[in-house]
Amino acid sequence: MAKQFPRNVFQAEQRVLDTCKRPSLAQVAMYQYPRGGQRVTGPSIRLAEAIAQNWGNLSYGIQELEQREGESVAKAFCWDLETNVRQEKVFTVKHSMKAKGSIKKLEDPRDIYEKVANDGARRLRSCILGVIPGDIIDKAIGQCHETLAGK
Repeated sequence: MAKQFPRNVFQAEQRVLDTCKRPSLAQVAMYQYPRGGQRVTGPSIRLAEAIAQNWGNLSYGIQELEQREGESVAKAFCWDLETNVRQEKVFTVKHSMKAKGSIKKLEDPRDIYEKVANDGARRLRSCILGVIPGDIIDKAIGQCHETLAGK
């Protein structure tokens, strides 16, 4: 289907930029956290998903491959069905969380699901950003900054 209905790169880029004009997306488009006395920033999973939805002809997601005692094995992927470019990351998620200096073992299935989904979102963001051309990502970030500045 992707070969029969190829994306128009210019229209896809415009859709991405139009989406980034929404203040609600622009507000959550970047993440930041302190690390080693500096601030680490980058495009959020919400921005990556919005770009992927508007780029088109992509298959992306997170799959839990296996759940065993104390850990899950999962996969995040993004596949451009038109160009056949694919990024995939297989990772292990321990069923534990560090809270207030101690390690808490997760027992509740919902807590385990949320931990896998949270860890998977970071890998999914990386996969999406690895498949979409970098200049499109940069333009989307720039448009989000302009939107927040009220332009």
